[in-house]
Amino acid sequence: MAFMPNRSVPDYWFEKAEQCFRRSRIDSNARVELEALGNVFMVKAIELDIKLQKLAKATTPLLPPARG
Repeated sequence: MAFMPNRSVPDYWFEKAEQCFRRSRIDSNARVELEALGNVFMVKAIELDIKLQKLAKATTPLLPPARG
């Protein structure tokens, strides 16, 4: 997989899933396989997005209380 500076990896997997779903509507011979592959990509996108969100929350320093 090539490095894509303007997109996140979860976005990449989501786009691949969408491509599979679109192609499954066109190609009836490979419909089941394409939908299954699209589901796999979607799961990868969601899992990775959740991991990245948890990592971001864990590494974000807490702000000190505001002084008023």
